[in-house]
Order: sequence, then structure tokens, then C-alpha cells
Amino acid sequence: MQPITDILILVAIFVSVLLLSFTILSGLGRSRQIARNLERASDIADREDSRIDAAFANENPFIGHYYEVIRKNDPESLDMRLIRAGFLGRNARRVYNIIRLLVTAASFVSTWFVLLGVAPTVAPLLLGMFSMLVAGIAFILVNAVLDRLAARRQVEFRRLFPDFMDLLIVCVDAGLSIEAAIDRVAREFMRTKPAFGFHLSIISLEVRAGRPLHEALNNFSTRVGVEEARTLSTMFRQSQELGASIVKTLRVFGQEMRELRLIRAEELANALPVKMLLPLAGFLFPVNLVIVLVPIMMQILRMFINIAPTG
Repeated sequence: MQPITDILILVAIFVSVLLLSFTILSGLGRSRQIARNLERASDIADREDSRIDAAFANENPFIGHYYEVIRKNDPESLDMRLIRAGFLGRNARRVYNIIRLLVTAASFVSTWFVLLGVAPTVAPLLLGMFSMLVAGIAFILVNAVLDRLAARRQVEFRRLFPDFMDLLIVCVDAGLSIEAAIDRVAREFMRTKPAFGFHLSIISLEVRAGRPLHEALNNFSTRVGVEEARTLSTMFRQSQELGASIVKTLRVFGQEMRELRLIRAEELANALPVKMLLPLAGFLFPVNLVIVLVPIMMQILRMFINIAPTG
């Protein structure tokens, strides 16, 4: 009996030492993993901060290209349309023209060979005219796609503008000046929404360079197509001329923006039944009509089949 007890004691000691060793090793491994994660997060944060600082630098190539565009072109030029669509590089115009040329040439060649394979007896002149027509349509569609991208980005910026106002109000209430608040909010948007933060960084750089805030906001509205920014610019100018508080102006406009967002949501909700009317009438009504009429038609057909011929 004594040997069995000694064996059990040794087994218990072995299991305890094993569990203790496993716990210590797991704790050390977890600590090392946490340290590695913290180091990696710190490196990512440092790279993110350096990227944001580079975006706010005066030698930023994108901002330099933007100022060259607004000096040389009108607001509806191709370069400004590319900027509104999110293509900010200096080679954006060249790449766009190359893509447009390739799409047009590919449409012409593909249409030529498809028609030649379908109808080989068609005259070459007619074949070339139809291929040129398709190529011209493709040329126009490339411009339409660019405008569509710009419109989609404009809608996205319009949705983000109330959030920009809320963050700006929070920063001003915390004691920051309006210039420092715009700089802080722009840096926050650079981490989450880089495209919108880039345009906000231009506002910050213009204000830092001495341009009045209402002019910087007016340029922002022209750049991204958000009319709310133009309204805010007018309110800032009036508050500066009349000596009113900018904080009160921001709060009033922020409340108006929230109410406007609610009104737009209600407008979309009220327009939904009208938009659903055509699909319902086009898809559900014929199905319901078939469900109602088919049994009746089957009964009538069965009745005619079962009628015995007379005399």
C-alpha cells in the first residue's frame, strides 16, 4: 500500500511541476507577444504619423500639383475633374488619355472583327462606319465613367461633412482655435478617410499661409462640390464682419446639418414607395394575374373537353 501512495505522490508532484512550468512559459510567451504587438503598433503609428506629416508639408507633390491646376485651368477642366474623382497625381491626365485611347481602339478593333465574323459580306465602308460609331460611344463612356466616379466621391464627401462639423465643434469647445481645430480634424480624417482628409489638409495649409478661412472653405467647396462648405464659408464671413462668435456659428450650422441629414433620410424613405411601384407592377402583378387566371382557364378548358357532342 505504501508504494502505491508514493507513486501517487510522485505523479501529483510531476503534474504540478508540469502545470507550473506550462503556466510560466505561457505567461512569458504572452508577454513577448504583447510586446511584439505593441512594438508593431508603435511602428505603424509612427509610419502613419510620418505619412500625415508629409501630407501637411509644403513640398507635398499632390498639393503642389493641385495649385498648378487651379492656376492654369478652369474649375471644369479635365485636370479638375480628375482631382474631383480622386486622381491627384501629376500623371493622372496622361494615364487617363492613354486609357481612353486604348478603350476606344479596343472597341473599334473588337467591333470590326465581331461584325466581320457575323456578317462577312458586309461592305468594308459600312463596317468601318459602324466600328467608328461604337468607338465614339466608348470614348464618351470613358468620360461618363470619370464623371460618375466624381459624383460618387462628391456624395461620400457630403455624407462626411456633418461628421467634420461635429469634430470641429468638439475641438473648439475643448479650447482649440479654429485653425488648430481644422488641423486636428484633418489629421484624424487622414487616418480614417484619407481622400477627405487630403482636402481638409489643403484648407489647413491655406489658413496657415494666411488665407482667410471663408476663402479656404469656398475653395474646398469648389474642389469637392460640397455646397454645405460654401454655406459655412458665407456664415464665417458674416460672423467675422458682424463680430459674432465663431463657436455659436459652428453650433448653429452643425445643428442645421444634422436636421438636413434627417430631412434627406426622410426624403429618401418617402421616395422609396414610388421607386418600388414600377418593379412591383412589372414583376409581381403578372405573377398574381397568372395565379388567378390559370385555374379558371383550366376549369373552362376541362369543361369544354368534357362536353359531349350532340346528335
